[in-house]
This record gives sequence, C-alpha cells and structure tokens, in this order.
Amino acid sequence: MASETHLSGEHIWRACLPLLAERVSPATYDGFLTNAIAIDFSGENLRLGVVNEFAKDWLERHHAHTMRECLAEVAQCPVSVDVEVLPEEQLPVAVPAAPAPVPPPAPAPEAAPRPAAVSRPAPVSLIPDATGELRTSPLNPKYTFNDFVVADCNRFAHAAALQVAKSPGQAYNPLFIHSASGLGKTHLIQAIGHSIIANRPDCKVVYISAEAFVNHMISCMRDNTIDRFRQNYRSVDVWLVDDIQFIAAIEGPASEEEFFHTFNTLYETNRQVVIASDCPPRHLQLMNDRLRSRLEMGIVADLRVPDVETRVAILEKKAQAEGVPLSRDILEYVASKIESNIRVLEGALLKICAYASLNQVQITRSLVEDIIGDYSTATSERRISSKEIVDLVSSEMDVSAEDIVSKKRSADIAWARQVAIYLCRELTDNSLARIGEHFGGRDHSTVLHSYNKVAEMIEEDQQVLWLINDLKAAFE
Repeated sequence: MASETHLSGEHIWRACLPLLAERVSPATYDGFLTNAIAIDFSGENLRLGVVNEFAKDWLERHHAHTMRECLAEVAQCPVSVDVEVLPEEQLPVAVPAAPAPVPPPAPAPEAAPRPAAVSRPAPVSLIPDATGELRTSPLNPKYTFNDFVVADCNRFAHAAALQVAKSPGQAYNPLFIHSASGLGKTHLIQAIGHSIIANRPDCKVVYISAEAFVNHMISCMRDNTIDRFRQNYRSVDVWLVDDIQFIAAIEGPASEEEFFHTFNTLYETNRQVVIASDCPPRHLQLMNDRLRSRLEMGIVADLRVPDVETRVAILEKKAQAEGVPLSRDILEYVASKIESNIRVLEGALLKICAYASLNQVQITRSLVEDIIGDYSTATSERRISSKEIVDLVSSEMDVSAEDIVSKKRSADIAWARQVAIYLCRELTDNSLARIGEHFGGRDHSTVLHSYNKVAEMIEEDQQVLWLINDLKAAFE
C-alpha cells in the first residue's frame, strides 16, 4: 500500500512541475524543484523531499503558496505541502562537503525516468550561507551535454560551451549565453559545470542565479560577513551565473558593483566565467557601463527558437526518458502547438504523461488536444533576411555582395560565401533550398556542405569561432 501512495505522490508532483515552471524563476525551478522528490501523498498533504536545508528554507519562505496552488490545480482539491530534507540514506549519491573524486559521467542519470531513481553526480556547485561560507548544492543531474539536443538553433552556443568545458579560463572567457526563456541556457551552463567537475574534480565550481547572489550579498552585509563572502567568491575556479538580467533590478548599483568586482577579479586571474541572460549584453538594463563592456569581451552566443523537427526530437528524447511511448502524430501536434519555449514544451509532455497515468487512460490525439489546448505558440523573434547577412559578410570580409552570391570559386569568395550560408542557416527560418536560391541557385546539398564545413571549423579553429561570434553580434 505504501508503494501505491508513493507512486500517487510522485505522479501528483510530476504533473505539478509544468505549472510551477511557469510561475517561478528558472533558477528556482531547475535548482530546487526538479531535484525534489515526492515522499508520499495522503490525498490532502504532500511530503516533499529536498537535498539540503537551504533548498527547504528557500521553498518554504518564497514558494509555499505557489506550490499549494499548483498542487490543488492538479489534484482538484486543497493540498498542503511539507518540505523535508531527505535523510542521507535516501540520497542515491551523497553530496560532498568539499571537492572529491567524481564518478564518470555515465548516461544513467539521463535514462532514469523517476526522480527517486536518479543517481545524482557529486558536483561541487557551491552557494554561500549566512556567514559568507560556500557550501554544496547539486546541479540538475539531467542537465548534461549528453542530454542536450543539438540543432541549428543552438549549435554555435553548444560548440562554445564544449570548448569552455574542455579548457576553462582560456580561449572563451567570459562566455555569455542568451535567449528567450526556456530555450536551454540553464541546461548549457550546468552542462559546463558537470563536465568540468567530472574531468577536473579539484576545480571549485559555483553555479548560482543573480537573484541568489544578490540576496546572499545582502545577508552577509547585514551580518558583517561581507569580507568572507567576497573572499570565497573571488577564489573560485569556475563561476556560472544564471539570469544576470536581474542583477540591477534587485538592489541597483550596489549589486552591480559587487558583481563587477567579483567578475573582474576572476577574469584577471584567468578563472572561467559563464553567464546566462534573456538578452545580449548591450540590451541589459545596467547602470555600470564598465560591467557591460566586460560582458561583451568574450564569446556571446545565442539560442534561438528551434524548428519543428528539432522540437519533435526533443519530445522524443524526453518521452523515451519517461518510458512513455507516443506516436509521431502526437509528438508533431505538441511540437506545432508550442514553438517558443522548450521548458514549456517538456512541461506539456510531462503533463500529458502524468494525466494519463493518474487517470489510467490511453494517450490519444484528442486527449492531448484537451490537455494542452490553451498553450501559446507566440514567438517574438526578429526576422533577419539573407540579404542583410550577405551585406554584412561582404563588409566585414572585404568581398563584394555580388561575388558572394555568384558562381565564382576563388578561395576568398568561397570562404565568405560559406560563412554567409552558415549565418543564413543559423539566423533565418529559410529552408536549405531557399538559401540555395539566394546564393546563385545552388542546390540544398551544396548549402548543407557549406554549413557543415563552417560548423566543423568553429569547433576546431578559435579564429573562426571569434569571426562568427562577431558577425552574429551585429544582429543583436
């Protein structure tokens, strides 16, 4: 009987997650809620297990009401929630208090469909407590490079992230990743953390949201422990900062100044900084121009709305991880309905799976239409034309626009053409055939060859990556 109660609690919680994803910050959702485990469900109360006291305190103080609302919506009755720290024996892998050897990154975490069965790696991702000391907090075990679906919409950012993970603090520092909400920024920066920790267990890695950084800074100022706070932050090896757009909104110039000096210390001592934001550096609402210029010094990579084929691939991977077989027709319908937010896309799939399991019904197209009928498909991405791209490449690479779209094959013209084709594939919604038409009537296989050649060179040649970075920045 206990197992049935646990199963019901798990399904209730998993059905609740998509609703919570829309009402809390990505950092809270990814850092605390997706790592939480439903211990049991009585019908009126859900006992929720979290990994440490900090997560418990954060959820109780900031999100208790929201969790009750979402649980009531799923269960169709009032539900209270008790947050508890899981005993060490219930954690598949203990979270260490200091850097320690880490198990190799096997695919087991990605394949495990149930939160209770996930084998957490032992990443030393640190957060400060009230005294300014840094203590451990786990990264999301699902946010690894192995679990990231690579496509044209995110290939450049993925390649840059891989290079940072291989050589932190060297070529691409800082790395600034930006996109609209729910397109994979948090996944990528946590994947960097997982990879560095697995391959360099002595590295001191910090992953934190800008909101949490400022809140802890304020606490330490109040408790007269700010010097220890600064010393700890400025001695890390890798600093992963999420949702930087909130840095000025929370506390104004004081938070910007603290962030700037921390950033500067790490950068000047060749420690890696990776930052995620909902907009590029030049669009951040910052009062500190020095900080903005620092953020633009490195690689600036964007993640765009994926095309429908990529969204179907993401859904297929998620459905396999959940152990739920879904027809291609259903996956294509969900992918066509939700186009602008991957988190909402995955949340919708979880909602479908949880609803079917809770109600013991078969998943059909009509059922899916009812469950996600009110999801929005709106996207506000600016449309960039192939002509704009060719004109920019012409100007920056000193090759005429007429030559780029001509049949000429000299080395300098061919290279400029390949770069322009790569950018057209990255920055526009045009098909391969349509891009080929713009470049002198070339067929789709030629366009694909050009794109793949530049994509390969980005991973191998730092100069090419910087070239593409600078060209893409012109459209931000």
